[in-house]
Amino acid sequence: MTDDSNAKATQAVSPVPFRQALGQFPTGVTVVTAMAGDHPVGMTANSFSSVSLDPPLVLWSVAKSSPSHDPFVAAEAFAIHFLGANHGELAMRFGRRGSDKFADIVHAPGVTGAPLIEGLAPIFECKTWARYPGGDHTILVGEVVRFVERNHDPLVFHSGELRRIDNALRRAPKLASGSFARNYLSYLLARASFNVSREFHARLKEWDLTVPEWRVLACLMDVEGLSVGELAAMALMKQPGLTKVLDRMERDGFLKRQNASEDRRRVTLHLTAKGRARVKPVQAAALAHEAELLKQFSDSERATIKHALDLLIDSGMAEKDGE
Repeated sequence: MTDDSNAKATQAVSPVPFRQALGQFPTGVTVVTAMAGDHPVGMTANSFSSVSLDPPLVLWSVAKSSPSHDPFVAAEAFAIHFLGANHGELAMRFGRRGSDKFADIVHAPGVTGAPLIEGLAPIFECKTWARYPGGDHTILVGEVVRFVERNHDPLVFHSGELRRIDNALRRAPKLASGSFARNYLSYLLARASFNVSREFHARLKEWDLTVPEWRVLACLMDVEGLSVGELAAMALMKQPGLTKVLDRMERDGFLKRQNASEDRRRVTLHLTAKGRARVKPVQAAALAHEAELLKQFSDSERATIKHALDLLIDSGMAEKDGE
C-alpha cells in the first residue's frame, strides 16, 4: 500500500475515476489503417502493445461503439503507424468521425493490402491473427509480416491530452496565494474550465465526436430552432468555423436545416432522431463526469459555484445587450 497522502483508494470501480486513473499512464499514439472493401479506414489508437517475439505479435483494441469497429474486426490485415511529436494534427484527424480522414493524405497499399500513410514510421504491417472480446472493446492481435523502423521523438497521450515526450509529465506550477494570477478571476475561470473539461473532451472519441460537434448536439438538444448565429453564440464558436461543422453533421444525418415558417429567409437548425440518439448517452456521461468532479464539495458549495457562474454569465450577456 502506498504511503502517498495524495493517493486515493476506491472500493467500487466506477468508469469515470477508473478512466482518470488509467490516464495517468503515458502511452504512445498510433494510427491504425485497414481496407473495408474498396475503401480505406483508419483511426487513432493508444491501446497498442507488443505481445510476442516468436511469432511476432502485437495487439490493439477498438471500441464496439466506434463506427470503425466492424470494418476493423472484419479486416484480414491492418497496419499500425507510430506517430511522432509533430503529428498531433494527424492524430486529431484520425480520431474524428468522418469519411474524409484520408483526404489529401498520400497512402499506398502495403504487402498485406492495408494502406500505408506516406512519411510515417515505424510502421507494422500485420495479418489479423486473433480477435478476442474485451468488455466494451474488441482486442485485435496481429502477426507482423513486415515493419519499417525509424527513430523519432514520439507523440504521447497522458491525462487526456496529446503531448510531446519532453513535456508529457509537466504540470503547471502551483501559484503562490498572493500572486496576480491566483487572484485574477479571468485566469481562475480559464484554468478551472480547462481542468474540468479536458478529460471529458478526450473521451468524446468514444462516441466519434469532436468538441465542436458535442457542443452543437448539446445546445440543439436544449433549444430547437436556433439560427446559425444564435448557435455560434451559445456554443462559443465563430460562425465560419461552425458552418463547416454543421455541413459535416448534416451530411452525417445528425441535424437538418429548415426555413422558418414565419420568415423564409431565416434558416433554423434541428436535431434528427439520429442526432438525439447520439447525444443522449454523451449527456449522461457528461453528468456522471460532473458528479465525480463535484463530489468533493457539499451540496451548498455546489449550488454556490453554479449560482455564481450563472450571475457572471448573465452579467456579461446584459452588458453585451446594452452595447
